[in-house]
Amino acid sequence: MEQKPISLESEAGFRVLFECATISILVINEQGSIELANPCAAALFAYQPAELIGQPMEVLLPEDLRARHMHHRRDYFARPKTRPMGLGMELYARKKNGEVFPVAISLGHYQLEGETLAVAFVTDITDHIKAKKLLGEREAWFRNMADNSPVMIWVSGVDKGCTYFNNTWLKYTGRRIEQELGNGWATGVLPDDLEQCIATYNNAFDTRQSFVMEYRLRRHDGQFRWIQDVGKPTYIDNVFTGFIGSCSDIHDQRMMKEELERQVKMRTTELYRALDREKEMNELKSRFVSMASHEFRTPLSIVLSSTSLIEQYVTLQPDDRIQKHLARIKSSVSNLTSILNDFLSLDKLEQGNVELEKETIDIPEFMESVVEDVQAVRRNGQNVSIFHQGYTNMTIDVKMLRYIMVNLISNAMKYSPEDSAIKVNSQVAEDVLTVSVADHGIGIPEAEQKYLYTKFFRARNTGNIQGTGLGLTIVKRYVELMGGEVSCISKQGEGTTFTIQIPNVAYL
Repeated sequence: MEQKPISLESEAGFRVLFECATISILVINEQGSIELANPCAAALFAYQPAELIGQPMEVLLPEDLRARHMHHRRDYFARPKTRPMGLGMELYARKKNGEVFPVAISLGHYQLEGETLAVAFVTDITDHIKAKKLLGEREAWFRNMADNSPVMIWVSGVDKGCTYFNNTWLKYTGRRIEQELGNGWATGVLPDDLEQCIATYNNAFDTRQSFVMEYRLRRHDGQFRWIQDVGKPTYIDNVFTGFIGSCSDIHDQRMMKEELERQVKMRTTELYRALDREKEMNELKSRFVSMASHEFRTPLSIVLSSTSLIEQYVTLQPDDRIQKHLARIKSSVSNLTSILNDFLSLDKLEQGNVELEKETIDIPEFMESVVEDVQAVRRNGQNVSIFHQGYTNMTIDVKMLRYIMVNLISNAMKYSPEDSAIKVNSQVAEDVLTVSVADHGIGIPEAEQKYLYTKFFRARNTGNIQGTGLGLTIVKRYVELMGGEVSCISKQGEGTTFTIQIPNVAYL
């Protein structure tokens, strides 16, 4: 029997809509035959468009569903209405090659020349099903991971209410999931911390910003313990979906930190007290040194002047024994005066009361005068040679330089044997004064050289040679005060060379 054409098919508007639709459309009559199939439907089921016309609808279904579908089709035509097909059910269709795939179907109907026709809109949901399955697998994986995580994990929705807590959280708090959902978890927060906790959470939620906060949460044993809560916003396809967070118990670490801070504060207080006491002692020491030095100077001056007078008196009746004792008195007074001068110089340096006094001098003449000043220390047969090269004038603090040179040259004499040579070499180049003092004396043990500039240090091989152990300390401080540096090369039993380099203080 030749199929009767449907008159609506000839209408141009319907034809364009039908053939250009991007969804598969099938028109079925009451007998279950396919009256019309648009190109999208033919492509979906892998048929040529003409092949589907007149075919029973069930040819597009898996074979095991065909008989059941015929019953459903008759029921639909008995009470036709527009609705989704198989609401809440999984629907499947079959391609020409036998491939079965999931579909979503919406049904509609209309009357044409007294005949009821059904219209099926078919959509391939294979990708949707795969995505849904993947999402379900991921959610199951996440829940499995979260429930076995050693940290507490929570999830909230777009309404700020929490929708999930892992087993670790529930075991820690000793509460059921129903008690924690929404804002129920907040009842476990210490009241003193709750306001700040909620404010931090709400602010982060409203601004879509990650947060880190600490608050005290009640554990299952009733103890409130410090936890650290770290939360961050979550998105799916750039759509905000809520927050996810993790919590760790940091109570022990925090208590340890607070105890450490308490101890540090206590130790700092004790240190400040000790420093204050040391400062007081230093001030007392400085006052004593200053007072004692000045008090000693007066009697020493009297002793020295009296000794000079006695020398004049005994010239009328020369006596070598008297002259020998007078020389010893003068030497002792000179040594004691030198010691007092060292104490005073060091005290001024430590108090920061030393300022540069700039003066331009002739370096060769200055070196000659220094050597002349220390003649009393020179041993029998010792020869001091002076050599200078470069410019002769230099702007420098003369008092400091004199102390430095007197100390270095007198040390070279004291710690060198008789009939030995001492060399004093100086050079002024590029506004820098370089002076070296070299001897062939006892030298300094290598292991002790690192202590050279330490107050009161004296090498173990100095024996009974007089000294306070302050001279090199003051030398180094004076050199550095003038922006220079001092160095030493020494070998025990062979000799020592001290070198100083001092810039032109006119530029300081």
